[in-house]
Amino acid sequence: MSSKYTSDLPRTKRLSRTISCLETFWDSKIENRLNVVPILEISSKALGTTFRHLSCNTGPELEYNLRLLGKRKPGILYLAMHGIPGNICLHNGKNISLDELADLMENRFMNWFVHFGSCSTLRSYAAAERFASRTGAKMVSGFTKDVNWVESAAFELLLFELLQERQSAKIIARQVWSRYGELAERNGFICFPEHLRPGQA
Repeated sequence: MSSKYTSDLPRTKRLSRTISCLETFWDSKIENRLNVVPILEISSKALGTTFRHLSCNTGPELEYNLRLLGKRKPGILYLAMHGIPGNICLHNGKNISLDELADLMENRFMNWFVHFGSCSTLRSYAAAERFASRTGAKMVSGFTKDVNWVESAAFELLLFELLQERQSAKIIARQVWSRYGELAERNGFICFPEHLRPGQA
């Protein structure tokens, strides 16, 4: 890439929000394991930000890691795991409801951006709205559909860029739909509280 080309790129002030990722095993393959680390590395190198990646396969691991991360400066909490409506699914077969997750998080993630990289977790609107209210998160985002792993990963990389460019959750949500609306709709992307969604005051 030539110096002329790089000098022509638009420059946007970055906010340096650290991405804290909790990820379960996606399957039983331990060798050549599928994970979201490459997404985090691309985001970190392209945007000049930092990330933390913690394995999280059991209930006690989840509770411990949330307590550990909750002591940090507000940033982005990325929950990369399987999901069903209203729940995240850990590798040991345990499902954690959004209400149970809010109990574990308490108020330690107030003003964080929380993104569920899991299928269908936010299809339960009432549970997701309660979760956003109880945790005090600045924005809760995720998917209402079963998503394609590669396509949703590409979308999340674009979302993380917006989360580093914008301060306001309302502006971030608006930019997701104006820039990547087709991809967002195809994956059933949604965000909470309700007022962040298109068409809401």
